[in-house]
Amino acid sequence: MLLVFCICRELAKDFVVAGTASESLYGACEAMFKPDMEPEELFETVSQALLSSVDRDCLSGWGGHVFVVTPTEVQEKILKGRMD
Repeated sequence: MLLVFCICRELAKDFVVAGTASESLYGACEAMFKPDMEPEELFETVSQALLSSVDRDCLSGWGGHVFVVTPTEVQEKILKGRMD
């Protein structure tokens, strides 16, 4: 029996992901991200991508901190994911 694994690294031009759940993050971000999003829309997109990826990877932890940086302010919000 021959098993072949192909790992393809794809880098997006509009966003960057990192961490143990980066493969899941790429898929979620590619599906939801679009250029020139408003801060609240960007927060929702990042939050959904982060929480869906954390749910798929037990090593990623329980949630995360989301920072939305605009020319006038920096907003930080804490996301809590599954705790099981």
